[in-house]
Amino acid sequence: MYLSKRSNGVYYLWYHNELGCKRKVSTRKKLKADALEFVKTFRQSEREHKARLQKISLQEFQSDFLSYSSGVHTQKTQRHFKVAFREFRRVIGDLPLHKIGIREIEHFLSVKKAEASEWTARKYYTALASAFEKAIDWNFLLVNPFRKVPKPKGKETYPLFFSRTEFEHLLSFITDKDFRELCITALFTGARFGELRSLEWSDIDFPQRIAMIQNKEAFQTKSKRNRVVPFNDTLLPVLMQRQKDALSETGYVFHRRGMKLKEGFVSKTFKRYVRLSGLNPALHFHSIRHSFATWLVQDGVSIYAIKEFLGHADVKTTQAYSHLTGSDLHREVNKITIALN
Repeated sequence: MYLSKRSNGVYYLWYHNELGCKRKVSTRKKLKADALEFVKTFRQSEREHKARLQKISLQEFQSDFLSYSSGVHTQKTQRHFKVAFREFRRVIGDLPLHKIGIREIEHFLSVKKAEASEWTARKYYTALASAFEKAIDWNFLLVNPFRKVPKPKGKETYPLFFSRTEFEHLLSFITDKDFRELCITALFTGARFGELRSLEWSDIDFPQRIAMIQNKEAFQTKSKRNRVVPFNDTLLPVLMQRQKDALSETGYVFHRRGMKLKEGFVSKTFKRYVRLSGLNPALHFHSIRHSFATWLVQDGVSIYAIKEFLGHADVKTTQAYSHLTGSDLHREVNKITIALN
C-alpha cells in the first residue's frame, strides 16, 4: 500500500485487494498530510470490513448454497451445482472460502480441461461463478474470485436439430402412441421436457387453443415466469383426441401409469427410436425443441416471437437459433442479382 501523486496534484492510494490484484483509489487530497490521513481511515475501514466477514470453509458454503438452491432451482440445475462443487473440492481441497483465489481457480480449470474438455471446464466455471455471487450477498466474501479469471471459451456449436423429413421418418418408427404424441407436442410447442411432464389438463384451454406453462408447487419454469403456448392446427386435434381417450379430465397430460414421466426413461426411449430409424445418434429429445425454433427461423418468424414461444429471458439465448443451413445460404445469396452481358 503506497501513495503516488498524479500530474493534477492529487494523491492516489495503491493497494492489493483480497485476491491479490493491484488497485488504486483517489484520496481527493493534494496535501500529503491529508492523503496520509486518508490512508489511515482506509486501512481502518478495510480491517472492519474484513472483520465482519464470516469465515467458512468451501464445504460449509457448498452446504449452505445447495440448501438455498433446493428452494429456487430446478432439480436438474441443483444436480449441476452439486457436481460442480464436488469437482471443485476434489481438485483444490476444502479451503477456507476467503483463501480461494485466481491460482486455485486456474488450476481447477486446467485440470478439468485435461480430464474432460474445454466445454466441461466452462460449464463448471459458469455454475461456480454464479454460486460465489451469493457468497458476497451472504457476507462471506468481498469480491467474487471467479470474475478475475476468464471463462473458458469452448467451441462454438449450433443446436442440433431434425430436418422436417428426418422428424417424419423418426415418427414412422415410434410405435408407442403415448410416446409419439409426446414427441409431436414437443415439436409443435417447443416446450422443454420438464414443462411437458408437468403439464396438466387443467393447464389447457381448448376454446382458446392455448396451454399455460406455469410455476407450481412441485415445478418451476426455467425463467421463473409463466407463459402461454398456442396450439397450431396440427397439434390441436391430437390433444383433443388424447383428452377424449384419457381416463380422467384431471391429472397429467403425459404420464406413465398415472405417474410423472422420468427424464431417464424418456431420454433412453427416444435414443432407442433414433437408433432404430438410422438417424444421427447424437440427436436427443431436446433436439425437438431446437427443431421447433430452427424451423420457425427458417420460415422467417421474428426472433423476438420465437423468444416468447421458447420462454427465454434474454433474446441473446434465442439468437443461437438464427443460423442458416447450406440450402438457406444458397437461397439467400441468390437474392443478389445483376444483368450480365
